[in-house]
Amino acid sequence: MSRVPLYKGAEKKSYYKFLKNIDHVSDTEVKRIKSLKPNPSAAIKFADRAIVQTSSYTPAPNGVYLMDDGTLFISCVTPAPNITGEMVEWWMIWHQLDSLRYALWNPEDHYGVKISDEARQRILNSKIPIRERLWGINCEINESWNGGNPTTGELHFVSPESVGLKNNLVGTPKCQAIVVANNSTKIGPLDYPVLMFEYLRENDQGQNEWVVCSWMGHRIKNGKPFSQKLPKPILKKMISGMPSMFIVHSHKEITHLNEILPNLYTEQKDNWLE
Repeated sequence: MSRVPLYKGAEKKSYYKFLKNIDHVSDTEVKRIKSLKPNPSAAIKFADRAIVQTSSYTPAPNGVYLMDDGTLFISCVTPAPNITGEMVEWWMIWHQLDSLRYALWNPEDHYGVKISDEARQRILNSKIPIRERLWGINCEINESWNGGNPTTGELHFVSPESVGLKNNLVGTPKCQAIVVANNSTKIGPLDYPVLMFEYLRENDQGQNEWVVCSWMGHRIKNGKPFSQKLPKPILKKMISGMPSMFIVHSHKEITHLNEILPNLYTEQKDNWLE
């Protein structure tokens, strides 16, 4: 397995020892995920997105869904029995502070993360509940998709309530922790809207799982739903590209995080400034 390059002195950090090899996803598995053709009737419509926090929702099968309204829906579910909501809320802000921490999550694909000084101050502000420190922060990430060439993108983190969810349901069994990114991505000259939820929930078997729901073609803009439709021939061409590789990437990094996070959290949870 190849590893991302690290900055000089990274090996001296106390958490460097958590930089473990990650399983590269085989070409056969990538091909299988790209070939998935899920039934759109199993997907969540954008207007029904709040259901993800409730016991009424069973996550849609993994895949990229071609929706009738000219948009895409991505569902990705990964077992995470070793992870708790408390760990997730800590991890999602702690790793923003250092590119080595970001690399721990996926040492083959995570090249770097950058945040502003203001965002750093917010993350380190102990007067703000850990759950809320990510809200309003933007970060720039540099990552690859299963060992390919890295690309740079931005994530804009917001509160659940700002996109139609309920803040008071975070911390409940079906929504133990949640990260909401209200974004857009470049498709040629077009800023294509994308709303993404990543959250930890307890499934019907009593085991925790990490669920990603992403609506490509939808987001919240100026407090209101905003949609951008694309012709279905274009969407069909898109499916086997980034949307499918996102599922590959998510399975890979969450499976790895499930292995390293419990011990990392126990040892490093108070180590903010190193």
